Amino acid sequence: MAKASPAGSPGPEGTDESLARVWGAPSQPDWHARVLGRSLGSASDKAVRQARDLINAAARLMRRLDAEELTMQNIAAEAGVSVRVLYRHFEGKDDLLVALIEESQIVFARLIEKAAADIADPLERLGEALFFATTEAGQHTDQNFSRAMARFTVQTSVTSPDQVSAAHRPVILVLAGMVHDAMESGQIEVGDSEVAASNLWDVYEAHQRNLHLGHSLSPRPASGELIRFCLLGLGSHIPPGWEKNLGRHPRGRETAAS
Repeated sequence: MAKASPAGSPGPEGTDESLARVWGAPSQPDWHARVLGRSLGSASDKAVRQARDLINAAARLMRRLDAEELTMQNIAAEAGVSVRVLYRHFEGKDDLLVALIEESQIVFARLIEKAAADIADPLERLGEALFFATTEAGQHTDQNFSRAMARFTVQTSVTSPDQVSAAHRPVILVLAGMVHDAMESGQIEVGDSEVAASNLWDVYEAHQRNLHLGHSLSPRPASGELIRFCLLGLGSHIPPGWEKNLGRHPRGRETAAS
């Protein structure tokens, strides 16, 4: 199962290099096609540039403002364009937010892959990827941005469920590759790797909602407890305390865009 090497700089405000191809995922987020579909011929390059500027403007505002203050007017002003130009590229705020989710998930997928890239043991590689996602990524991300992203992901999952589901595909596919390797090595039960990865993603999303939005009435499990639960659920036979060694593998630290 081939995997691409990560490249470029992280963050929703990166250039095209930040949209590195990951295993099985498209090289560009879906918003590119939507924006190009609304543009005319020679104006297509300008449309993509303006759309990216608007996505970046929304990301900047999410670091400074409360979620309810993020309006189309504020985003247009931050990007230095008129609201009319904004609506030329995006149907509304949810359409723009879906584009931001798509961007962030491609970058997040690359960072997860990079965090575990040097680990030879397949099950340990999967464990380290989950540890990075649940612990280290949050430590290097602006908390106001993370809370806003959690809130808007829930919101757009209702208004644009198919697009939000597709936006998560890069991360699910990276995890699926790691799950497949662990299945091949006999460390977890053999099954459908994408289904298993989707289940891992569902658990992760619930953890993020609990962390940033506080929707759950139950105590939030520690990262190690959550990872142990996930790996045992996949049929692994990790010994007691195995998860306590996660996060000790030396690797470069980068800022996550999730």
